[in-house]
Amino acid sequence: MRIAGRLLVAGWLAAALVVLGLDGRLAAFLAWAAPGSLLALGLAAVVRQQLAPSRYCRPMLPDRYRVADDLRRPLAEVVAAAERDAAAGRR
Repeated sequence: MRIAGRLLVAGWLAAALVVLGLDGRLAAFLAWAAPGSLLALGLAAVVRQQLAPSRYCRPMLPDRYRVADDLRRPLAEVVAAAERDAAAGRR
């Protein structure tokens, strides 16, 4: 259904461009639509970036990840932290 819907919309858009071209208004439409589309995309990108959560306000990593990321720790500590986390998750 999605493909059929997309093909229908693409067909209507192509037909509208052909009609505008035959009527001699295609250049005016493109001169108006291209900057408007770029402006809308730019505004959407700015809004998306402003609404994104801060990378500094992320939740703390679980203990098993912090232990595993510290390469100075022995493997036994990493395994113990993973087992503690797994045991806590089952309860």
